[in-house]
Amino acid sequence: MELWDLYDENRIPLGRTHPRGTPLPEGTYHLAVIVVILNSHGEVLLTRRAKEKAACPGYWENTGGAARSGETPLQAVQRELREETGLVAKPEEFTLLLREDRRTLDCHFEIFALTRDIKIEDIQFQPEETDAARWMPLKDWEAVAGTGHTLCPASGEDYKQELYRRIGQYLQGQRHFPQNATPELWDLYDKDRKPLGRTIQRGQPMQEGEYHLGVTVAVFNTKGEILSTRRAPGKSFAGQWELPAGGVQAGESPVSAACRELWEETGISAAADELTLLLWQVRPHLHAAFYGLTKEVPLEQIVLQPRETDGARWVPFDVWIQEQEQTGKDSPEWHRQFIQPLYVPLREYKDGKRFFETHT
Repeated sequence: MELWDLYDENRIPLGRTHPRGTPLPEGTYHLAVIVVILNSHGEVLLTRRAKEKAACPGYWENTGGAARSGETPLQAVQRELREETGLVAKPEEFTLLLREDRRTLDCHFEIFALTRDIKIEDIQFQPEETDAARWMPLKDWEAVAGTGHTLCPASGEDYKQELYRRIGQYLQGQRHFPQNATPELWDLYDKDRKPLGRTIQRGQPMQEGEYHLGVTVAVFNTKGEILSTRRAPGKSFAGQWELPAGGVQAGESPVSAACRELWEETGISAAADELTLLLWQVRPHLHAAFYGLTKEVPLEQIVLQPRETDGARWVPFDVWIQEQEQTGKDSPEWHRQFIQPLYVPLREYKDGKRFFETHT
């Protein structure tokens, strides 16, 4: 009989075990592991759950399973990998991407990454567990994970996006990630931008009279061109162009958020004193700060954020204004409305003005 170690909601061991297949006592959890296997082409390995499986037979998934009593998560993921695919890997070959506590009512998850180049015909399937495998391009997998007959290693949109972001960083060579990642939190404010002393998880609905903070950065070069970035496939309004922007995280100042978002989406590094606050704008549930920055950065030095941006261009300012005025496919309607109050301060900033009355 397979036994699981029990943990409390904070992942603290309770010193008890529980037989697999029976309901866990209320308030207790066990551990499960998943490994996202990637090859040198940036493809994800998926295996198909055998038709004998009680849950989700025939679904495609990433390799994983429950940790047995006495196993560490690393030992469990090594074993599951060997059992389900025949692949053998050393502990140091795994990278812990994300921990998702209380993923379900009775389970804590750890999600690992592993790089392997292997032919499908060399994979050894576990009878009554897996019966097929395939490599899928990363973007295609992200588009279908959690839908149809494909399971996703992470739950909730925030955890999914964080997982995809970390996979992109993993493919670029990063091997160490914070293990206590939580969904992004926003501080809440009233209509006058006064703190309410509460936070909300990104993506959750806000109540009447609640606002969060957002930032947008307009980057100019010395030619008077403005930097525009393109939204990556998989995002809403994919393929459309916008200025670097994002939400202000809990405890973060708007100017710090502007520097962070700019770095994450373009790789452009800027200090807080290099940014000029141009305008505050109030939108439904949002106070938005707009900043100007002058920086000479060749396009080949722009570092795009995987799954967020997939293109960048320098656009003459007057051409950019004309694009915003056109009701076409280049910019979302909400973005054009959002940007219109910026036309005058942006032109003044481009022409050299560095102080704006913003009522901060």
